Amino acid sequence: MLRNVDLWTRDGFFSTPDGSSIYFWGLASREDGKAQLPGPLIVVQQGDTVRINLTNTLPEATSLLFPGQEGVTVDDGTGPRPVQPRFGPGGVLTSFTDYADYPDNPMANPTRVTYAFTPENPGTYLYWSGTNVHRQVLMGLHGCLIVRPADYDESVPARRTAYGEGTGTEFDREYVLVLAEVDPELNYNVEHGFPYRVRDYKPRYWTMNGRCAVDTMLPSGVGYLPTQPYGSMITAEPGEKVLFRYAGGGIENHPLHPHGNHTRIVGLDGRLLRNGATDLSYKRFTVLVGPGQTYDQIFIWTGLGFDPVTHPIPTVLPQLQNLAVGHAGNTLWSGSAYLGLKGDLPVGVADLNDMGEYYFMLHSHEEVQITNWGKYPGGLMTMVAVFPSGRLGERHGRIPYTESVPV
Repeated sequence: MLRNVDLWTRDGFFSTPDGSSIYFWGLASREDGKAQLPGPLIVVQQGDTVRINLTNTLPEATSLLFPGQEGVTVDDGTGPRPVQPRFGPGGVLTSFTDYADYPDNPMANPTRVTYAFTPENPGTYLYWSGTNVHRQVLMGLHGCLIVRPADYDESVPARRTAYGEGTGTEFDREYVLVLAEVDPELNYNVEHGFPYRVRDYKPRYWTMNGRCAVDTMLPSGVGYLPTQPYGSMITAEPGEKVLFRYAGGGIENHPLHPHGNHTRIVGLDGRLLRNGATDLSYKRFTVLVGPGQTYDQIFIWTGLGFDPVTHPIPTVLPQLQNLAVGHAGNTLWSGSAYLGLKGDLPVGVADLNDMGEYYFMLHSHEEVQITNWGKYPGGLMTMVAVFPSGRLGERHGRIPYTESVPV
């Protein structure tokens, strides 16, 4: 089957919770669409022929690399050929792969190229610019590629897997977290055409799916974040298998850790952790996501089943007057220590808890990465929300089977 994906390079601005608006370069999935951070999520199937059409509108040549994919070809209108590095005068490397030129180049090179490949292995992958990588990737030209196994079937639980039936990678819900960082000085200098020394790169913001906390916890597709369409809030019910897909889209290491339970790593860089019949998956408290790395993990939350009548918590719970509740007048606490129940809260405190669910933080263990320019909370932080059984709809934790998500 042939899968076509159309992408346009664009510039735009993204928002941070402290009120900043930062210039960036990104990718749009429609000719009249906005750039988005990260680039559109691309979902294809193992064995499909994938064609990605890249049209460049930025003031310099751009390209796309697809790490983990073999046999990638490019077509600039003269016919397909294997991708290869590009060199300028004196044999100086100008791009790691064939590129789409910028519109005003007097050499009149094509501004649209088509990359094609057939993914042989399921898993989670990144894609990013292969031209002026030290600038373009950091400016936002990167995204995530999911390759479904050949036997994937959303409606059959045994085939709703990350790596195929019988691999132990079944899941009930799945979430993608693309991690990156931003030095506003780089973005400002690119916007205004000023020089910038990459050795001076110093991030001030850290993004999860293009957003800084607390915006990470907002739903996907909110209208006031038009260039940051993907949320990062994870929802599940007790006992469900939740697939976390981590992808390191920047140049820093990000030690991520969810509260509530360890994760079991089942895949690394798009490869199943299995040697024949031997299961090589393993559990981790914290996963260090390096630049360009991807991790596929299964998270399961199973509580102790406390309820106030038949299985009460075996300790004396503090009274309301002995609790410090909320920050800035709101709280995610339900007022009850029991899953699915709600209790009393102090007068004037807004309850953001819908139905007595539990909230566990998922965040970076490097403290500066959970700030927005030094102010806590921010950066690489979101929540895992565990809802009472039977209360979440099927739309939660479902990634559509589509080539790209329009903005």
